[in-house]
Formats: sequence, C-alpha cells, structure tokens
Amino acid sequence: MSRLTEISLVGKLRTRWLGKRILFFKELPSTQDIAHRLLRYGELSGTVVWADRQSSGRGRLGRSWFSPPHRGLYFSFLLKDIPEEDLPRYGLATALGVARALESLVGVPVHLKWPNDILLQGRKLVGILVEAGAGGAVIGIGINVSHRRQELPEEIRKKATSILEATGLKPSRARLLRHILEALEPLYEGLPHERWSEILTEWRQRDITYGARVILVSGGRRHKGVALGPDEEGFLVFKEPLGKLRRLHSGEILLWEAYARR
Repeated sequence: MSRLTEISLVGKLRTRWLGKRILFFKELPSTQDIAHRLLRYGELSGTVVWADRQSSGRGRLGRSWFSPPHRGLYFSFLLKDIPEEDLPRYGLATALGVARALESLVGVPVHLKWPNDILLQGRKLVGILVEAGAGGAVIGIGINVSHRRQELPEEIRKKATSILEATGLKPSRARLLRHILEALEPLYEGLPHERWSEILTEWRQRDITYGARVILVSGGRRHKGVALGPDEEGFLVFKEPLGKLRRLHSGEILLWEAYARR
C-alpha cells in the first residue's frame, strides 16, 4: 500500500467539514475499502480517500470500475450517523451535486439516470457507489476524466465516455474534486428533510429516462414499462405495461427510448 499523505488541496476548499481531511494514495485496491476501514476506526466525518489508480475499483452490482493512473478521479468519503433507510436520498443528492459541479467546470449539460449514474451525451461518465458502513455510510465516486475511447475496456467502450472524449477538455482532477466537495456539502446539510424537495425536483428535471419506456433489471429479473423517476424516498416509480405502479429500491435501467431526454 502506498504511504498515506495529506493533500495541499485542503487549504483551498470552501467547505466546513467535507474534505477537510483528504488522504491520497498513488495506488490502492479500492478507495471504498479504505474509507470503510476509517469509518470503523472513528475517523472524522467527511474524510476523503483519493487514489490515482485502483487495482480493484468497485462499482454497483458487484462490477469493477476501470481505474488506470492519471486518467480518472477516484475517491470515497465517509459520512457518520447516516441511517440506512436514508441512503437512497444520499445517492440521489450525490449525483445531483456532482452534476452541478461538472456543469460549472466543463460547461456542458449532463443527465442523470436512476439510481445515480451521470451521463454525458448519452454515455456513462460518472459512477457512484453508496454503501452502509459501521455507524454511517461510505460514498464512492469514479469519473472518467481523460480516457480515450480506445483505452476503455471493450465491454464498456460503446456506452462509456470521458470528459476529454466528449468535450476535448481536460480539467485538473484536483480542481474537479474541490468543485464536487463544495457542491455536495450544502446538499448533505439539507438532508434528510430540509432541502429534499428541492433536490428531488431538480433531479427529476435532469432524469434522462423520465416518462420513457425502459427495460430494467431488479432482483435478478427483467422488467419492461415506463420509468416515472424517483419518489420521496428515492425509490424508482415504475409503471408496468398493464398500468400497475411499482416502487423499486434497487436495480438498473438497461435501455430507454430514443425520445427520452438527452
């Protein structure tokens, strides 16, 4: 394991607690695993673990996250005293905050896909992993910053993108991290109640699948129907072909109609 070091970025952050301690590794198996360990050891809420490379980066649904050096922004942070039932809301708030930060820095609109994917030009740019931990939660974020299409694994090449590939821009990863943390802190401080209505309204406006016929998988089964966006608890509201409404706590939207928001 690389030596844990503090990052000078901390002094530039305009936050009160999120990211006031940032721990950097040149390489890790997974930032998520280290953040979980720190949470168990009683580390400060808001502590960030950032790695230049992950050898075993993790995504949702047991998938790996491609994490080569110098190409992406891979970090996790711990939040204390977060009830497990509030995690869907924190996932949605995280996606919204990252979307806001990306747009302010890159100047190109992005869209959201339930539960917490961020898409640029219809391709996946950001993955977010929200996990319950010992007395709180750990949230991991992976962003494709300067990957070239041919560098991506073949199995994701057609559905993933990077900031550089889509826009020609290559923002500083440190600056991007700072913008994200500054966007997230006020959203988290408004959860689970005070700012939730505002967060949910804006999330729905950015939802690329809202009102579209979709194919999704949940609980090992495939479903077809119309996606109606997240509800007050962060669950996906889904209308089946015969008109019955269902609420899904977890899953993934695989395909959606071409006329959905872009």
